[in-house]
Amino acid sequence: MLFILSLIVIGGISAAALSPVAQAAGSEAPPFTLTSIDGLNFSLSDYRGKVVVLDLMATWCPVCQAEMKELAQLRQEKTEVVILTVSVDPVERDESLRNFREEYNADWIFARDTDNILVKYNAFSLPTIVVIDPQGYISFQKAALVSTEELALEVEKAYSGGIEEPEEPERPGKAVPPVTGLYLLALLAGVMSFFAPCAFPLMPGYISYYLGRYEGGPTLRGSVKAGIASATGINGIFALIGAAVAVGGAAVKSYLMYLAPGVGVAIILLGLAMVFGKTEIFDRFGGILSSYSSKLGGGARYSGLFLYGVGYGLASMGCQAPVFIALIFAGLASGGALEALLIFLSFSVGMGGMMLTVSVLVGSAKMTILERVRRMVPYINRACGVILIIVGVYFLVEFI
Repeated sequence: MLFILSLIVIGGISAAALSPVAQAAGSEAPPFTLTSIDGLNFSLSDYRGKVVVLDLMATWCPVCQAEMKELAQLRQEKTEVVILTVSVDPVERDESLRNFREEYNADWIFARDTDNILVKYNAFSLPTIVVIDPQGYISFQKAALVSTEELALEVEKAYSGGIEEPEEPERPGKAVPPVTGLYLLALLAGVMSFFAPCAFPLMPGYISYYLGRYEGGPTLRGSVKAGIASATGINGIFALIGAAVAVGGAAVKSYLMYLAPGVGVAIILLGLAMVFGKTEIFDRFGGILSSYSSKLGGGARYSGLFLYGVGYGLASMGCQAPVFIALIFAGLASGGALEALLIFLSFSVGMGGMMLTVSVLVGSAKMTILERVRRMVPYINRACGVILIIVGVYFLVEFI
């Protein structure tokens, strides 16, 4: 079990390390032109000679909200730094962004992403903080909460390394072609969503539940079927959200903002069920999808795995929704419904492929390992239940 989980974690770390975000430092900052919520037209090139801190965010992202406090402190300490906060939420409105700015008493420039900045800067998750040196090159990029201390340090590095005018150096990191870039971004975003912190704690419980469905251990064929069932559940959730976004536009956002608290309550209930050994609830509810499971040829076993995939997709959507929605809208803007569909399929290959890979890895484990794990299932379930309760409480604290 530990070996399998290690492979999963290593795979997630490798995916992050190989992504364009991890390689962005030192590349030329992609140009953009926006209009602020106050009607000011500006371009990145307008601030050549100054250090720019670019904050890519969404107003309903809890980590983005926490980042605002760090940026406000940086503003007080380094007034010469240009701070640009850009909402990459495709259905954001100037009014909501203006209210967000007033809530945090921010006095710097706020704008909506109308120049495809999400794709240009390969922002896989939010917030993404980018520090651009006086010569227009990226000196720092991080998709996480960045403290004021770290920001101040990176600003100083940008000043010290960017005062000299370079003699037209050839720098790596040119933007990939728009269409190919969207496909690649969607694929990698799907992989990263599988390892999202709001969903990954469900993985040990999935492995335990999966192994508990088989007598004598799953076969390779059974592992593939189980992986397909779970991946279908995951991608089904993203398909529904993507279709709703494409059809409903701005109206969908007002419902999605309540997703994370609902997921928090659901995860707490799931955790309590696992702590008290009430896991048979999966099998009872799984009977609802018996017609689906019969197509896969495995009885209620596969419907339960499908439902686990649904839960995993809901949990992942809780913190990956802004990026996924933005990708769908980027596809609609660049090539219409067909382009959005191809982007969704790329995302599905990334996320669903990871679930299929995990299922096959688990199914390929030696029988001695499976027997040991099976004896430990009650204890693993209780431990996972405690973890799920903690994760659920975190959701409620962050979103209520």
